[in-house]
Amino acid sequence: MTTLGANDRNRTSTMTTYALVSVGCPHCSGQFLENAKLVRPDGAAWCPHCEKLFTLDASDQATRRTLAEAKAARRRRKDRLNELRATWKDVPAAAPAKPILMSDVLRALDELLLRLDGMTERKRG
Repeated sequence: MTTLGANDRNRTSTMTTYALVSVGCPHCSGQFLENAKLVRPDGAAWCPHCEKLFTLDASDQATRRTLAEAKAARRRRKDRLNELRATWKDVPAAAPAKPILMSDVLRALDELLLRLDGMTERKRG
């Protein structure tokens, strides 16, 4: 019931859609990966091996460990997203654009209308 190791999809150098944790089924003792976002205290999980639904009860030591690892994985993912968002804000601001004159806008619209008229005529004829 551990999170994936250093050579997997939870590395801090890569970004995945989901942080995965390994969950053990109390019915069949099978291990399966579950999205850490879905692994919460008193939450439910569905075992793909025995196809049974079970509750993630925090009284079991192994389940407590899984819940703690899921929480840590969610925290790591949140920190990584915040780190990436901070770099997006550091992009230098572009030079202020020149003000557009109304005559330039009208000229561009006239050119577009002429092009559309030409395409319509070619389609018909």
